[in-house]
Amino acid sequence: MNFSNFIRTLIHDGQLTVTARNTPVTPEELCDMTAVMQDYYNNDVADLPGAAPAFDPVAAVTAARYIYNIMHEKNLVESFSVAGTVTPSAIYSADLCLRFLPDLLSIHKNRPTATAILATAAHWPFSSTGMNVRTDSNVEVIISHSSLLQAYADRIIASKDAARCNHPEVMAIVTTSLGNYADLLWPGFRRTFEHHD
Repeated sequence: MNFSNFIRTLIHDGQLTVTARNTPVTPEELCDMTAVMQDYYNNDVADLPGAAPAFDPVAAVTAARYIYNIMHEKNLVESFSVAGTVTPSAIYSADLCLRFLPDLLSIHKNRPTATAILATAAHWPFSSTGMNVRTDSNVEVIISHSSLLQAYADRIIASKDAARCNHPEVMAIVTTSLGNYADLLWPGFRRTFEHHD
């Protein structure tokens, strides 16, 4: 399965397809993938609370290529990164594919690639809630953008990732988002964090 078909299947079906790598990524596919990821972004932002960060085509396509490479190179050991300063736009655009990191890790947990996946998860916290990794990188960038921060809180609640609440501003938005429904949405939340009250 080539790069274009792999990513199209991923974003339409939400599934990582394990296949033999048939062809290298071509310049034409990279160009085509920019349009594919732009369309994906346009559809995805409807579910984001508030105003979404702008689309970053380089981050989106680079993340797509990274996921493709991880799936097809069993010994890939490099973590994912983007050139320059990480911005809210880069975080959200890369997340269009990096949100599949938990699934990727479950497929590669006994392979050398698992180390690279975990390193990527640690550096891209918005995409890795529930993965039980320490995430000191880029949290401040998430906090700087109200829409990203709310979406991050929603993901933390959905995955009940208590470790992500160690940042006071993240804890505050998680607590506010839970409101009076903490016992329903996150049983045990109040007991776990009672020292914050």
